[in-house]
Amino acid sequence: MDNSLVWWTGDFNSLIKDWVINNRPDLLDSLNNSILLEKEMWVEIGHNAYRFAVLTGLMDRKHETQFMYNTKFDHEWIPYEEHPKQSFTDCMFDAAKSVADEGKTIDLFWSGGLDSNAMLIAFNELGLHKQLRVIMGGSPESPELFDKLIKGRIDYVFADPNTQTETYSLAKPDEHVFTAGIEADFMFGGTNLFSIDIDIKDYMRSWNFKRRYNWSNRLFRMIGNCNLNWVDIRNHKSFFTHPSIEKFVVNYTLSGEMVFYNLADSGWDNSGQPGLAQWLRTVGLGDKHSKNQKHYLTCKMPIRDFVYNFTKDKTISYDAPKVISIFRMKFDKSSDPSVTHIKKLMPESRNIAITGEGVVITRDNFSDYDWSEYIPDL
Repeated sequence: MDNSLVWWTGDFNSLIKDWVINNRPDLLDSLNNSILLEKEMWVEIGHNAYRFAVLTGLMDRKHETQFMYNTKFDHEWIPYEEHPKQSFTDCMFDAAKSVADEGKTIDLFWSGGLDSNAMLIAFNELGLHKQLRVIMGGSPESPELFDKLIKGRIDYVFADPNTQTETYSLAKPDEHVFTAGIEADFMFGGTNLFSIDIDIKDYMRSWNFKRRYNWSNRLFRMIGNCNLNWVDIRNHKSFFTHPSIEKFVVNYTLSGEMVFYNLADSGWDNSGQPGLAQWLRTVGLGDKHSKNQKHYLTCKMPIRDFVYNFTKDKTISYDAPKVISIFRMKFDKSSDPSVTHIKKLMPESRNIAITGEGVVITRDNFSDYDWSEYIPDL
């Protein structure tokens, strides 16, 4: 039996802590030491450890540091050193071919934002569009690209209702490979929302930390509400962490061309609130005239150039502001513009962990397992 995990949530961590206290108190010190280690590492690179419940999930791609659980993943570590040069277009095509090479249907989560547009274009240019099954949470951010590349050419499905819960239930990871642009922000210099209230003094160090410890399993959250007992973990296909793209980005960073941006900064609208509050207040849209949105248009230039080279559309390539698509699905703003309260449209996700054998863990079956074998004795 493979006593390891490939993905888990903050809710799973809470249940594990209670399980250890009630069933294996002898493991509590080891578990607490692991939690402390993760918190210390997060703080060191500029993240707020008070939001630890949504930050957990560290895995060491070098396999040198052990964290909370035995983990299983095969994601080659790309050293921070110069690599043989390759055009970004060739890197994008390498990633697309890698996702498609088994000939399976590809569940592509597509928002119509910059990153997922680049993925869609890569598949299309290689003639792989017939393998795609596009999953959309609500109206696309680029309706013109939907009309040109998807409608009448590619199988697609809309989340109905338009919620994260529904969107994250639509993939078929037991049969199809699945992919999304979820790593693109962090790969191309973005810090996440949970660095709120923290002054990130060394963006380069923070970026390399996340590259080593926090990018390997993020895509699994896109199947967090699939009603399955088992998934084929080999169907997990990260796109923007493909080795060709990662080597390109390492070279790009070493050359000094990387432009970093902070999603938790207070400049995404003009309210003066912290970044997370601004994104919530605007349902993930921010203010396209804000200083951070203007700065964002100078970021991710390889992706922007790639999209423009194949579409010749300056608006979707160079003018589109940052949108946090997950908030468009997860929240809804009150119809009264004087009310800034955000109403959640989703219950807790069904799935809270996935084991190294692909077994889906839910709150209902959590107590069926002896979790002591999953917790290393540090």
